[in-house]
Amino acid sequence: MLISEATFVVTDTETTGSRAGDDRVIEIGAVKVQGGEITDTFEQLINPGRHIPRRITHLTGITTGMVFDKPTADEVLPDYLNFLDDGVFVAHNLPFDQRFIEVELEIAGLEGLRNPCLDTLRLARRLYSALPSKGLSKLTRHFKIKVNGRHRALGDAEATAKLLLLFIDRMQTEFGVETVNDLLGFQRKRYRDTRREPTHLKTIRENVLPDLPNRPGVYFMRDRRDAVIYVGKAKSLKSRVRSYFAAVDNHPPETRKLVRYVRNITWEETGTELSALIEESKAIKLHTPKHNRLALKYRDYPFIRLDTTHGFPTLSRTLHILADGAEYYGPISQRKVADELVELINRLFQLRECDDATFALRRPCLYHDMGRCAAPCSGGSAEAAYPMVVDQVRDFLGGRDETVLDMVEEAMLEASAAMEYEQAAWFRNQLGRLRKTVNSQRQLVTAIHDQNAVLLEPLADCSGTQLFLIRYGRLAARVDAPSELSPAEEIELNETLAGHYDSLLPPPERFARPDVDEIRIIAHWMGLRENATKQVPWTPDTPFDDFREQIRAAMVGIPVFESNIPTEVLEA
Repeated sequence: MLISEATFVVTDTETTGSRAGDDRVIEIGAVKVQGGEITDTFEQLINPGRHIPRRITHLTGITTGMVFDKPTADEVLPDYLNFLDDGVFVAHNLPFDQRFIEVELEIAGLEGLRNPCLDTLRLARRLYSALPSKGLSKLTRHFKIKVNGRHRALGDAEATAKLLLLFIDRMQTEFGVETVNDLLGFQRKRYRDTRREPTHLKTIRENVLPDLPNRPGVYFMRDRRDAVIYVGKAKSLKSRVRSYFAAVDNHPPETRKLVRYVRNITWEETGTELSALIEESKAIKLHTPKHNRLALKYRDYPFIRLDTTHGFPTLSRTLHILADGAEYYGPISQRKVADELVELINRLFQLRECDDATFALRRPCLYHDMGRCAAPCSGGSAEAAYPMVVDQVRDFLGGRDETVLDMVEEAMLEASAAMEYEQAAWFRNQLGRLRKTVNSQRQLVTAIHDQNAVLLEPLADCSGTQLFLIRYGRLAARVDAPSELSPAEEIELNETLAGHYDSLLPPPERFARPDVDEIRIIAHWMGLRENATKQVPWTPDTPFDDFREQIRAAMVGIPVFESNIPTEVLEA
């Protein structure tokens, strides 16, 4: 039977002394472990039919008065046996608890235990021989396990159950222990035999790791059925993948669990770290590996929509980018953040918020009465100033104008001075979020449909440059260009650029989720590498020869940047 399918009943007893028969059980506590979780508990004080010694009361807190009216062992044991059923009997220092229960069963005239038995103390001695003590108190302190009632049966049983789960995880990871028979046998292994490394780890170290390149790419961890169970990306495939198989015991539980099931690793080189990020996201959505908890599905990232199809534009949050003439800015990390950003901009700049029918009445409405709109519908100076207000909003959303930060801070101070503390707190929170928004938008300074450029990243092997062709905000293509282009390669690159940077090329009718995901990844990358990433912008009136020469100059002069971004930041 597989360990994941078995039931373990971790049991602890409190007694009047240490000699079974002469001393009696005064408490039984047990927890049921199934599928890696504690699913049920059993706890019962027992009347031993005698006085409880003072030393036992001092140790456990159980007094004679506490057990005076409790059931005797022969009344409690049938319920405990029903709880135990055919589960594996587990205890820390098994002979002690097992002997006391066996004696109590014999006194009650009940049949003895026939369950398979497992001693967590024996497991601890084989798994953690370097620890000076393998007692329950020392182990719980070492593993930072909180004990709810030390020297009480249920508290000690719960702590032992948590140790059991830790031990099983390590045995599965390092020793390939998968079945109950393997587990029961492990406690009786010779100490030297418990130091052997699992075969699959040795195979991977010898046959896979040496072939990994020291270049960026995406790696695929596969199980014994060759199914992809984890996808990751790396600046250096060699360094990143090797890290999983070094000092396995020091990894977090989730990583150790992953390593336990890996039997092979494949990879794809991507040339640059940015490409690795993009390809990793695609691969996770394609394979849906069970050990990739995040990014299994494409998210609906919100955008800020400036509706310039109306003479007096409005601002709103949307999940879709359409070819409808409006301007789109983003993506924003969360819907709530996007909604608050729209709310803040409308408050500060007093853009109109009414619908077209209300605006057509040409008279101030409720939003004007609330002080949220200057009523451009009624004409006058508000109507004349509205285009300039829209330009201010556009500059802010494009990261070109940070004066709005001063406006928010001023509004926060005014609200605080007026003792409107809830309002002041709202502006304070918005100020922090706005600073992040300004930083993330600084590299993409135009609306999505106006984002046309070529990003340039040096290939990790120093053989050339990777070009990211951005058209209408989307990643239209990715091209690896060698440092020295042959005439044929020059013609091919020119044709590729001309095909994508054509002023007659219409925008996409709708941006799909993969498009938005790539926009998000590239924007995040550029924000982290503000002074490192090179880009050559393009507009419909840019002469193609000039555009091509700017790209050529950037390719020749592009430095090889060493990424100083922590891996955990990029993987978040």
